[in-house]
This record gives sequence, C-alpha cells and structure tokens, in this order.
Amino acid sequence: MIDKRFYKYFLAIAIFSVHLRVTAQTQPDTPAKTSSTNFEGLSSSWANAVRTHSLESATKINAIEFSPDGQLLATVGGGKITIWNIKKGEKTILPGHYSTETGMEIAPTAIAFSPDGRFLATSTGSQGVFSPDSSILVRDITTGETVLNISDAEGYWQVLFDLSGEVIYSAGNSGVTAWSFPDGDKLFSLDTQHPVEAIALSPDGRVMATVDANLASAKPRSPNQIQLWQLNEQQPTLLNTLDGHVNEIAKLEFTADGKRLISSSYDGKIKVWDWQQGAIDSRTNFYSDNGVFSLGVDSRLIAGNFYSSTITDLNTGLPLRNTIATSDNKKTNIAFSPTQRLIALVETSDSNTSSINLWLADGFPAEKSSNPKTNYRPISIAEYWSDKPALKDTSAIGKDPLEIALSALGLTEIAESEQEVELNYPSDNLATVTITQTNLADDSVAGIRHLVHFAPYADDDGEKWQVVWAGQQFKCQPGRGDRDWSPNLCQ
Repeated sequence: MIDKRFYKYFLAIAIFSVHLRVTAQTQPDTPAKTSSTNFEGLSSSWANAVRTHSLESATKINAIEFSPDGQLLATVGGGKITIWNIKKGEKTILPGHYSTETGMEIAPTAIAFSPDGRFLATSTGSQGVFSPDSSILVRDITTGETVLNISDAEGYWQVLFDLSGEVIYSAGNSGVTAWSFPDGDKLFSLDTQHPVEAIALSPDGRVMATVDANLASAKPRSPNQIQLWQLNEQQPTLLNTLDGHVNEIAKLEFTADGKRLISSSYDGKIKVWDWQQGAIDSRTNFYSDNGVFSLGVDSRLIAGNFYSSTITDLNTGLPLRNTIATSDNKKTNIAFSPTQRLIALVETSDSNTSSINLWLADGFPAEKSSNPKTNYRPISIAEYWSDKPALKDTSAIGKDPLEIALSALGLTEIAESEQEVELNYPSDNLATVTITQTNLADDSVAGIRHLVHFAPYADDDGEKWQVVWAGQQFKCQPGRGDRDWSPNLCQ
C-alpha cells in the first residue's frame, strides 16, 4: 500500500504467559531501539537469518511486491516502476502513468503481478488538479509492452488480479469494478455507494473485503469499517461488516488459507479477524509503525515494523527469534517472498534514497556476489541527468547509453587531459559506461573515473536505457591521497 500521509505512532506493552515474554508489538514509554535478537522469542528458521545483499534505489520506494515465483521484485519509486531480478541484482525500468494536460508523469498508487508472473498491473488516481491519461495499465514484464489500458478521469487507488488471472479488480472514487483481462471489458461493480480506498480478495476469489475512502466530499459510511462482499457477476451482495478499528484502515489482506483477514490502520494497530464469525482474535494485539505488514504463505507468520521483532507468529501473537537487524533509517515497506524463505525490507534515508535489504532464513545457502560499485563514490543522478527532458538539457533516458553518459560527463575540465571511454553490455539487462580522465593539470587529482549503470527502459516506443546509478573514483598526485583508483577524495 502506498504511504499517503505521515502517521502518529501509537505503542503499547503486552504481556503474554507467566514467563513475561516481551511480544513483537511491545514498546516502552521511552524506547531505546535494540537489535531484533534482544528478547525472549519463539524459535524459528529466522533465528540465524543472513542478509544476502541489498538493492539500491536512487528514489524513495513507496510500494513493493514479489512476483508469484519469488524471482522478481516490483517497486515504485518516484514516477516509475522498477522490476528487479533478485538473484542477479539487475533491473528493468517501466514508465509510470502520464498526464497529458500537465505533461507530467504520475506515480502508481498500487502494483500487482498476474498469477503467472507474466504481467504487471499498475493503477493511479486523480491528483486533484490533474487526471491521469490511463488509470490502469497492464504491461508485459519482459518487453514492457502495454497489453491493457483503462482510462478513467477519476482514476483508481488499488488494483489486483483474481486467482485465474482473467479478472482485474480496481478500487477508487467510483467504488470497485471488475474488468476482463486482457480484453478490458467491464464485468460488474460493487454497490459500495462510496469511494473505496483498500481492497483484498480471498484466495478462492469468492469474497472481497473493502474499506471506504475518507474523503470530505464523499461522506463515507466509515473509513474504519470493513465490508465483506460475496462476489457474483450477476449480483454481488454485501455479506457482513466488521467494526473494531478506531482510526482509518490502511491495508487489508487475507491469509493464504483464507481463514483470517488482517487489517491495519494508520495509527499502527493491526487486527486479526475470524472474518466468517466477525470476531477479532483476542490473542493478538499488534502495533506496527505506519500499519505496514506482510503475511507469510503458510498463514502462520506476519512481518512488520514491530518494536522488538520483525516477525511474529499469528497463532500465538508471540515474536519469533530472528537476526534481522535494521539501521537508523526509516523502515517504509516489508514483503515476504512467496517462497517463505526470503524477506525484503525497505529502509529509506533522510535523502529519500532507499535500500532493499534481502534477508534469507537460516538453513538455506546465501548466494553472495561481488559488487564493483563499492569501490566508487556514488554521485547524484539528478545533478547530471533528468528523466524529464523538459527540465534539463541532459536526459537520463535514451537509446544510446554512451551518448547519455557523455552528454553529462564527457567534458574535460583541462584541455591537456586524456580521456578514455568504454561501453559494455555485461548482460541483457545492464549497460555500463566508463569514462576515465587522466593526466589532469591539478596539484592534487591525477585522474577521475566515472562509472554509469543503465537499466532497460521498457516502454512502447522501442528499446531504451535509463541511468540508474553513477559513481566516481579518484587517483591522487603523490602525497595527496590514494595513488590507485579509490572512492576517497584527494587532499
């Protein structure tokens, strides 16, 4: 779920069992953040989890989702979508939505893979002063080709596929609508009578949970009430309503076995429902910053921004012992892989860049790979390029990586310096440009080397590349620093 506002965090202390175990949702009045291992937790396969590697994003990541086979990760950052190959660390960039009336790209508000993992659906809603040209886009993951385009001036905030992959559900100002895929025919709508912000579909596809959007103009039934609908193409009917949240609900998700429904509100409270009985599980009383959570495929585990543990047992409400440590950066998103053995934890820095840290459960071999970027000093892409050409002379997107790199980095400051340029394609999803300047007439710097990484930009206009990372190395004059190439500045 996309973050839509800043939240005030509510925290509580819960005591379970005579042993006074500290649970995952507990926080003292004056917290001192500690490692995930500093508590008496339940034993689990995450007790010795290892961080395999990190995926770096130059923009803040607002949404994240694994592909059904767990091999790919889709994220939203800025106005674009990134498809990451988890094992290789490679990525493909997909354009976001677009508004012709403003000439601006609009960030998706939701992303969803098709059940077979071939397609990615994105949705976006009206931003108030302008509307998107396309409210729902479905693209082929491999080619970036748009296979379905649904236009609606009001747009949609949520989108998801049903289990068959033949129906797409959207939620927004006009409520909930079902569309055929890939034809895009309107099948039916739910009689919600109000705009809908959050939806979830039961695993068997027969029941949908919805929550009204809290819009002053719409006067919702209640933004902290859940509606349960029996889905029927001829006449969808309202089965029941669930009341228990005090504040607006941010996210809904059914467990994989369909027996429980998990809901979180913007104040951080998470409820576990026996939705068929309309009851809240009294054993659980979770608090997760921002209402962020993700469910494991075994219907037993929940991961979130809990205080003393990242992972908790849904059946008992007790935390699991794990080694998943976090930095001082803000945890903005978290996702369980469908394989259950991997967790992606997104941390965002004050500079609005994000890292996706991938943690592997113990008992599984970690695949480590060398990262040549560690020997470079990262530089700001926005300082040299823009993905909105109208705002800057040097564009980050184009068909020729060499031209894109040289347009911003190819000018030598000293005419007498020597310059060497290399273009390489290490794989189908990666292009690199290296620009080396040596013999500089500088009393401290003998050479500067730039390395620029490009990912495929898969749109309908043909093969393009986009700058996704850039860094610098320096070689110093005698006595002024490192004589070999390094990320350290010369003195």
